[in-house]
Amino acid sequence: MFSKWGLFSLGILLSSSTFAEPPSSESIRFMIKFKKNHQQLIQIKKQLSALTQATITDVQPMANNAFTIQVKPSNPARIKNRTLSTSILQKLRAQPDILYALPDRIGYIKPVANPSASEMMYPLPSHNIQWDEFLPPGGILLETKPGLRDGAWSFTTGYKPEPIVIAVLDTGVALHPALVANLVQDNEGTILGWNFANNNSNILDETHSYHGTHVAGTIAGYSNEMIGVGEHLKVLPIKIPDASGMFYESAVINAIYWAVGAEVPGVPHNRYPAKVLNMSFSIDIGPGEELEACDSLLQEAVTFARDKGAVLAVAAGNSNELEHFNAPAVCEGTLKIAATGPTGLRSYYSNYGPTISFAAPGGDKRFGELGGILSAVHPNGGVQHSGYDFYQGTSMATPHVAGVAGLIFAVAEHPLQAAEVEELLTKTTHDFGESTNPYNSCVGDIPCGHGILDAQNAVKATLAHYDVLFSAPKFADMAAAPCGNSISLATNDTLVFKNSSWKKITKGCQNLNDYQHPRIVQNADGTIDAIYGVVRYRLQTARYKFCEVIGFDGVGCQN
Repeated sequence: MFSKWGLFSLGILLSSSTFAEPPSSESIRFMIKFKKNHQQLIQIKKQLSALTQATITDVQPMANNAFTIQVKPSNPARIKNRTLSTSILQKLRAQPDILYALPDRIGYIKPVANPSASEMMYPLPSHNIQWDEFLPPGGILLETKPGLRDGAWSFTTGYKPEPIVIAVLDTGVALHPALVANLVQDNEGTILGWNFANNNSNILDETHSYHGTHVAGTIAGYSNEMIGVGEHLKVLPIKIPDASGMFYESAVINAIYWAVGAEVPGVPHNRYPAKVLNMSFSIDIGPGEELEACDSLLQEAVTFARDKGAVLAVAAGNSNELEHFNAPAVCEGTLKIAATGPTGLRSYYSNYGPTISFAAPGGDKRFGELGGILSAVHPNGGVQHSGYDFYQGTSMATPHVAGVAGLIFAVAEHPLQAAEVEELLTKTTHDFGESTNPYNSCVGDIPCGHGILDAQNAVKATLAHYDVLFSAPKFADMAAAPCGNSISLATNDTLVFKNSSWKKITKGCQNLNDYQHPRIVQNADGTIDAIYGVVRYRLQTARYKFCEVIGFDGVGCQN
């Protein structure tokens, strides 16, 4: 049973990953999975010790019949030599009964630094300055102005279905008064969650970054100083790093399985499986050696969670680079979220690229402190010891998405699969802000995905029960031809897809970037056009009873 719950205040913080040495400088860790289940840890320890010719100091079972092993080499001085790890992995992978042998990679959660050129002012926290919740292009339209509740909240306020659980895999939480009532609790009022760094129930933030508190606040906080995304959401805090902020990949894998209700050896059963997972972190392989790969065990966990119906929102990262994603963002089945600032343009630190899902407000402190995202931190910390602070990062963008995904689950009149929620989020975005500087614009060569998260559009589309959702045709789907010093989409007069057919009604020559950023409009007569600068395609709607625009380039139709 859930404890008493209501509306919440919101807060988010950003995380990025850097390499950190394991707690013991005399050991290294691996993850292995046998082709057949092994039950006897003593036998595994003996087998691996003989095989690796190293001392196996610990073997621990993981979710999905995998194990972590900790190795102490005969010569501890060699621990920092990567060849030692490679040698052991080669021996493990050569064994016919071992399915996977992988390094237990690590990450480190920390906030994004403020831009050095900015002059910071520290205003008192107030819902009035939460630009991320108000009007587009910067905000996600929970309401147009403070207190009006006329955006997404006009459809959700007072609506009380069974609360939706959102798992926050992070640093744990502080017991902030804006957040406590909205954490998952049992009948006795005990806050539930798990600490996968120390394998206990202590979910309090020991890093003193209060990163997890900030993220949880954005999703489900509530106070006079700030308001969170939704009143139907409950946060399940899942702590993955130790006090230093360092975490192992194995902790992330176990946390994903546990979050959606799967059994993890040595951990109490999670009675409140999450519908959404927020993961504002990434995993690296070493200092200056960021590995853009999702290994087999992590991908299995992500796929399992998604098959259970959970949506996984992950931070795209803060390296200001093209297509630079570490695990878990690089894993299939995740929503990769870029960050935008108050004007709806790309935040200076945000990663970008064609595989970004879409963007959400993550803050940009080049606009000053108010350009950040306001949320809860330690009750006695933050701005003027108010318990609230402004942060920036793709970690801040991600919980906006997790919260709106929770709103979709909350208002849906029938159970939704993860893919349906992801499609609703993606097809209902609003457009980016306009800029003459292509580096900030989130279009063309610096794409930030499919627009900016729009809570009102997403909730309205959920309640409309469309049979089909689709977007305007992408430039890649069209045949381009040279046209003077520019190009023309002159080859395809009709574009036919599974759910839509588009007929060209105007054509012309123009810059490539104009073609790459289409938008959709609904004309006075009800017809729907996809516009690519001077080129225009019209949706053929004969196969549908009704179609309407649901986002800047999204359409919903009923059969």
